[in-house]
Amino acid sequence: MKIKSIMSKFGRFLDATGLFAKRLVVFIILLIFIGVLFSSGSGDQQNEILDGSILSLDLQGYLVEEKTQSEFEAAFAEFSGELNNETLVSDVVNAIEMAKNDESISFLLLEMDDFLGGSPTKLQNVSDAIRDFKESEKKVIAYSDYGYNTPQYYLASLADEVHMHDYAAIFISGYRSYRTYYKSFFDKFYIDSNVFKVGEFKAFVEPYFRDNMSDESKNNIIEWISVLWSSYLEEVASAREIEIETLEKYIQSLDVVADESNDDLAVASLDMGLIDKLSNKREFRDYLYSLAPGEEDNEINIVGRNDYLNISQIESDYQIEENNVGLIIATGGIVDGSAGPGSIAGDDFIKLIRDAYEDESIKALVLRVDSGGGSAYASEVIADELEKFKSSGRPIVASMGGVAASGGYYISAPANQIFAEPHTITGSIGVGGFIPTFERALDQIGIHEDGYSTVDTTTSVTKTLTEKDKKLMQSGTDLVYKKFITKVGENRNMTIDEVDKIARGKVWIGQKALEIGLVDQLGTLAEAIDKAAELAELEKDTFGVKAIDRESQFEKIFGIPIAKTVIGIMKIMGINLNNSNLKVLNNLSNSMDELNSYNDPRGIYMNCFCELK
Repeated sequence: MKIKSIMSKFGRFLDATGLFAKRLVVFIILLIFIGVLFSSGSGDQQNEILDGSILSLDLQGYLVEEKTQSEFEAAFAEFSGELNNETLVSDVVNAIEMAKNDESISFLLLEMDDFLGGSPTKLQNVSDAIRDFKESEKKVIAYSDYGYNTPQYYLASLADEVHMHDYAAIFISGYRSYRTYYKSFFDKFYIDSNVFKVGEFKAFVEPYFRDNMSDESKNNIIEWISVLWSSYLEEVASAREIEIETLEKYIQSLDVVADESNDDLAVASLDMGLIDKLSNKREFRDYLYSLAPGEEDNEINIVGRNDYLNISQIESDYQIEENNVGLIIATGGIVDGSAGPGSIAGDDFIKLIRDAYEDESIKALVLRVDSGGGSAYASEVIADELEKFKSSGRPIVASMGGVAASGGYYISAPANQIFAEPHTITGSIGVGGFIPTFERALDQIGIHEDGYSTVDTTTSVTKTLTEKDKKLMQSGTDLVYKKFITKVGENRNMTIDEVDKIARGKVWIGQKALEIGLVDQLGTLAEAIDKAAELAELEKDTFGVKAIDRESQFEKIFGIPIAKTVIGIMKIMGINLNNSNLKVLNNLSNSMDELNSYNDPRGIYMNCFCELK
């Protein structure tokens, strides 16, 4: 549609709405403009990097491949004083890589009191970047006011100097995978739990018909979580140059350690070699000042990660050339239809694939997957669209992140090559479904349903499923499983029987997945991109990488200004942005989002609840 036509229609709209609406629209546009001016003219942000600066990573929230908030939502949260609960892995890695060769940066400071963690793969990506940074012979320093938890200490252990407040302590709780089980609850309230599944290891439906974990599921969890935990211990002990037994004693026998140190775990951490120095906040600040004094008295020459990225003009988007490798990030649960950021929504996602298909500059496609799956129907829709892209003669490479299991594996299967990382959680090739019915529960409170149907099938959760209904649901589940293992077999050059032996819902870790043929190589996203270019016969350094996302340019450009404007109006109106009510509403919204994710048209899911906690 031409600009002239758009403006003409906009003008007619204003005429129809009257003078008040015109003034309202102009007022809103003016507010946005003012917001842009405030955003661009903010005096809080640094605009230059002085020689000898310290780069502070200042990790906050969880490490993610793609943010679950839009630019507007993230900006609104930031400017309303809420803690940023997400940090892009790519931003952290980009900042560290740039700082390695930046003569203005002398040290790297790891501040992680607000860091909540991430999958072992994401932590590995950051730790690899830190190790690479240390090759420049620049010092890495870690400090915490409150102590270190499991993910924080994993990264802190890489530092040349690990500092901690003398009132703090290290608490490493290890890796956990727990579920809540509802069978007794359902029984107590007369709710009938109708579960359908294929695969003795398919654990995601177990909470609806059991009160505990099955032996098969527990043994599988023990198998893969032990691999990840052993790797954690080995890497941390090696980085700190201490014995694994010393580290394990501190973690597993903390009560004994406390007794031996007169209940002072900070001193115990120092004595056992887990940290290098105990310092309160003032002492540590004085130490930083001695390393990087600023231009004014008592000022530290330090730059934050976000400011550094902005000043250095480092962007997470890749350079676009005449010939490109397309990059689509698939993160979150797989759902049918449309959804907001943080989900792989079938209708939205196939539009991204079609954008890549129609873009003649894209010669190959990389699918970065970080998902435990979800709707079987949406997974099939996405896989089918990927097959269409591949039919154009252009290769696809799947790059697995922290989790690429069940439906996450299903959408990876069409790729010409599948890359995983050593700590990737994958597999879980299985299918399940759950339909609760409430006829008996309603009977208990005097509510009954009656009527007539021309077909003898149950379509309401207020009626108990008949044996015929249950048989139909199980046969549908069996069929989806057969299609699942058939797709894997066709794309992995395996027979159906060979796939079935390694499927049945069982979870595998990256290295083992390579050994059994579920993936082709172990490697990073960057290596997967290079492989895609190689398959497309693009010479090195002659191609770009084009990120394909669903966020509009309007959101990217105006998200922060609009957020500032809205917050300003709310403050004028006396609305408190930081009260507990907003947090309650946010938690309620998150719960509703989880419930809404169970929207498969047939109630059949390729799901794996295999994330670590």
